[in-house]
Amino acid sequence: MQQLPDLEKNTLDKPDRWAKFRGLTWWQLVLSLAPILLLPIGGAIGGAFGGAGLFTNLSLARKPLGTPLKALAMLGVALASYLGYILVAGLLYNLIKG
Repeated sequence: MQQLPDLEKNTLDKPDRWAKFRGLTWWQLVLSLAPILLLPIGGAIGGAFGGAGLFTNLSLARKPLGTPLKALAMLGVALASYLGYILVAGLLYNLIKG
């Protein structure tokens, strides 16, 4: 069996921070990065939901699923990130403004 190269380290033994993004198709990259757009919109709460969505989509992109199922699952995670942010931000707004 062929050994896959270790993408976590480069030649200088520094961790490769972009290794999780290498080898993905363009649509997988777009759907993976879509939730992180909550960071400038929602601050810490948006960043938390966006980061969770980003890493969940990166995990889904590496799973051996069919392309349509994978695309739908990644789109669902992105939408769930946005809906979760709207729900939590709305609840906090109502608690504060009462």
